[in-house]
Amino acid sequence: MDRTEFRRVAGHFASGVTVVTARHDGADYGITLSAMSSLSLDPPMALICVNRSVPSHDAIKASGVFVAHVLARHQKGLASQFSRPATDKFSGVECTRSAAGPLVIARTLAHFVCRVAHTVPGGTHTVFLSDVLSAETASGLEPLIYYRGGFGRLTEEADVTAPRAYVPAEHEDDLVGAGVTPAPFRLGSFYLS
Repeated sequence: MDRTEFRRVAGHFASGVTVVTARHDGADYGITLSAMSSLSLDPPMALICVNRSVPSHDAIKASGVFVAHVLARHQKGLASQFSRPATDKFSGVECTRSAAGPLVIARTLAHFVCRVAHTVPGGTHTVFLSDVLSAETASGLEPLIYYRGGFGRLTEEADVTAPRAYVPAEHEDDLVGAGVTPAPFRLGSFYLS
């Protein structure tokens, strides 16, 4: 498949935005990723996918520990700051040091302190399958969303009642295929910001 077309189509999958931090040989590393996911509840595990060509990859692989931060809507600037090569990506970023070693960025929506359990190569990337050592959330924040190459946010909508008079119950699932989303499944709208 053509790489440009694959990237365009893959961009239609809306995701959260994370900054992953690591520490190795006395230096701090950070990278913006959209490729993070919970993996298992028992034991608690998460995964991240990191390009092998970036310095953060080697720091994560060598140290075996990282912190994955789920960015809040107000942290769009951080997403950009950690997505580019720089000698000091942490300039102006309020952080504390985790007991595991990597920095923890202040006021993120959530963060996961992880220890690498397994690595799996995949194309240009490595998948780090990791045990979650601890996790915390902040209240009152909205997530930063990445969609089709831009950042955005979710907003709540008024309840929309699906037309039921002409749709038999056994065909309600067909509404989604027809482009109509019943109210119980309508979480909100995406807005570029």
